[in-house]
Amino acid sequence: MKHLIVYLLLACSSVLAYNDSLVYSFYSLKNMVAPNEYRKNDFSAVFGDTVFEQNGLFIFYERLGIQRLYVRSDENREREWNVYQLPETHMLPWLHPEKYMEKRSQLLKENFFVEKCKTQIPSDELLLADLDSLHIDMHLYVVPGKSYNRNLDYVIMGFSQKNGKRRYFYYVKYNDFWEKKEKRFAVYANVFKIMENIDEKIVFPECR
Repeated sequence: MKHLIVYLLLACSSVLAYNDSLVYSFYSLKNMVAPNEYRKNDFSAVFGDTVFEQNGLFIFYERLGIQRLYVRSDENREREWNVYQLPETHMLPWLHPEKYMEKRSQLLKENFFVEKCKTQIPSDELLLADLDSLHIDMHLYVVPGKSYNRNLDYVIMGFSQKNGKRRYFYYVKYNDFWEKKEKRFAVYANVFKIMENIDEKIVFPECR
């Protein structure tokens, strides 16, 4: 009888742990306004406010401490995407906010060439077409259960803008989570795969 009770307890704990890994929560994208504005102000300080005055799609992509902004203008939809990179601080703003701001202020005072921190990629790039097909500004902000750890090295957020109205988006990378979900969550895995493939092709050797 004792062995049966122990077995049942172990079985129940396994089921609970399994179910916990399947739980996910949906959050309002209104909570993402402040983080997006923070990043928008960072890029505006370096490249000017005019970057954000157009209608289009604005993607903030952060990978291993490198911060980039991808912009697709609605007016130039068939031409190219503009890519901007902030001078490297070699630290993550959410882990060391005070040191990050101090380093960023120091970089802005130094003489570096803004032209060396921006580039263009043609809109007919196959990966960009794949990204466009995901409609990343139309998906909810989803957080999985406690069993999965957030990968802080990768962040995707931003907004689409049309006539002053914005649709925000926010994608969090959780290792091995999205790949195990049903097809309706495939976009959460694909958006990182596509952005990583696009991003690794772009190099700013003189943007320091």
